Amino acid sequence: MRVKSGLAVIYAALWSIAGAQTPAAQVSAESDEPRATIALSPAIIMVRCKPGQGTTQTLTIVNHTANEVSFRLETEDVVVREGKRSFSPAGRIADGIAKSSVASPASVVIKAGEEASVQVTFTLPPETGQRAVVTFFRGGIVPSVNGAIGLSASLGTLITFNLSSDYEVEAGPLEASLQTPAANVIFSEELRNSGSEPVMPKGVIVVLNATGKRVAKAPFVPQRLLPGERLIFAATNPARLAPGRYRTLSSFEFEGKVLTSAGEFTIPE
Repeated sequence: MRVKSGLAVIYAALWSIAGAQTPAAQVSAESDEPRATIALSPAIIMVRCKPGQGTTQTLTIVNHTANEVSFRLETEDVVVREGKRSFSPAGRIADGIAKSSVASPASVVIKAGEEASVQVTFTLPPETGQRAVVTFFRGGIVPSVNGAIGLSASLGTLITFNLSSDYEVEAGPLEASLQTPAANVIFSEELRNSGSEPVMPKGVIVVLNATGKRVAKAPFVPQRLLPGERLIFAATNPARLAPGRYRTLSSFEFEGKVLTSAGEFTIPE
């Protein structure tokens, strides 16, 4: 987004990323000046603990802009409803984790070119079905009298909690897109986390021709699945396929388990 004057509002709420391995969440404002960013790291934290235990995590935000920025910290529970994620403010859920969060300090002011670290402590309820929260840094740059661009930002770190060994994933049918002169086949498969713990399946698909010879292999883009969540995992075939019938074998690994499934598709003449 190119802005020469006025107020630039950019929201970069990092909660999905359902599985993205980004090392830092960032928001940026572009103008005719060199690119300026505000970065938060880590983007994702995975915690293994037991119900009733506590954990303290350190989050660091870096100000690469030419202005002073200020943020307040807020933590919300990540709730999965009908297979999709949503946020719930701290205290809204009886067994939520967010309401136990304590940030120290609770707000930060960061000068241009500097960084600040915050420690966030969580104490898990003895019995909870929740497995994830997002700690947000909310605030940004206030426009100054000298014409500095205002930037309102909301950056967040996703924190997941694994409390048991109940890891289960279910796979739906494989689908293959049409091959065109401009695009190779894209394979997609819906996975559902039917267990009680977060998982991050890493998968690969193998394509076999009519004689059973392997003609292609491609990785699925990894994503993080919270309990009850459903996501489409996609893999792009690396090369064009000749017309004919093909079989597929897909395999996903997660927490020492392997989920396999078979499918078939046709490339028309």
